[in-house]
Amino acid sequence: MPVALIYRWVIFVLLIIGLILLMKHKVLTPFVFWSRIQYYTFSTFTLFVLWLGATLMKVDMPVLYTADFRYAVAASLGTLSLMYHLIVRPGAIRTHKLNDISYEHFSFYNYIFHYIIPILMMIDYILFVDKREMHWYTMITWMVYPALYVVFVYFRAWLTIVLHGKSHLYPYTFMDPNFHNILVITKGVLMVGLRFFIIGIIVYAVGAGLWALGIPPLSWTFNG
Repeated sequence: MPVALIYRWVIFVLLIIGLILLMKHKVLTPFVFWSRIQYYTFSTFTLFVLWLGATLMKVDMPVLYTADFRYAVAASLGTLSLMYHLIVRPGAIRTHKLNDISYEHFSFYNYIFHYIIPILMMIDYILFVDKREMHWYTMITWMVYPALYVVFVYFRAWLTIVLHGKSHLYPYTFMDPNFHNILVITKGVLMVGLRFFIIGIIVYAVGAGLWALGIPPLSWTFNG
């Protein structure tokens, strides 16, 4: 078995540990999932679980194994980690205890989902992806995902209202029409989107730059 595939299985095991901890502390239940799916972490990891499971089970969808798609996965998780650390919870590692199990504080499963797995997947992109067939415009096209995420947030809010729900409509204040008008919301979304784009360029550049220097060796890579 290629080292790259073993590495991905290790990430899968870590993911399962994180999910078990979420369920143990009742952070992950059907109701909580629906009330939290609008958060970027929950929606991104839902798709990541599907992608990781599909690739490990060798589902016959060639696009999932391409260098471009692997980059999109790394960029999505990289933006998740950096935006969480810099905007949502700045200073969280410095100010919170590792063994704090409450959802509102920085607990071990938060380390798994917001730091460890994103870092491991960026390493996967850098060290184990054959970039010979990677396209430069992937830096742009991957932004379709954050754009669709915004559409999903407002569709979910509308659906929740239709079903007579009132709580957890919007994930972040800058997206909430109860606090801001459409112009302010649009500006906020575009500003965050710009940060996503910049982070994506950095992730791409690091991988492409090292590849140009012969890092990693082709024998390390595994696009499968």
